[in-house]
Amino acid sequence: MGRRKGEDSIASRKRRMPFVAKIRRDDPFRPEDEREIEAMCRRIAGADEFMSLAGWREDAGFRVFHFPTWAKARTMQHWIDRSGIAHQPMPKLGETAEERVEQQHEALAWGLSTGAARAIVQAYRQARQRGEGELTAFNAAADAALALGRALDRVNDTARADRLVREGHA
Repeated sequence: MGRRKGEDSIASRKRRMPFVAKIRRDDPFRPEDEREIEAMCRRIAGADEFMSLAGWREDAGFRVFHFPTWAKARTMQHWIDRSGIAHQPMPKLGETAEERVEQQHEALAWGLSTGAARAIVQAYRQARQRGEGELTAFNAAADAALALGRALDRVNDTARADRLVREGHA
């Protein structure tokens, strides 16, 4: 998909805003850090414009902020260096190993206390014996867990029948 001739392209915006400030960072920022950076860019730019891009080629590994004047770019670079925003921790992505283990233990305890573990493992094994794939067998185990009264948000943890089988509970 191409751009129309009259549209404001990134290249034309770069020509209008040749002065840059850079943050060296490959990892994503937390949402609150993103908001802080955006607010500072708006504050520094004032009524003028600015542009933020991921760096590439010689700027790979940087987040690059384009401003129309040297003073604004220098002010932004000074804030970046002074605030330490580049060294903020990365956002938590997904569950930690400890959280997964805790969920598995809770699912196993539920299956054993209610007697549902056997039915869930049997649903999984029967699907595999019918020649079904791993995902289809997992879905059969999840359906069995749901039918046996497991909360919908906990079904996936409970349906991991391979964990129950390895533990020797079926």
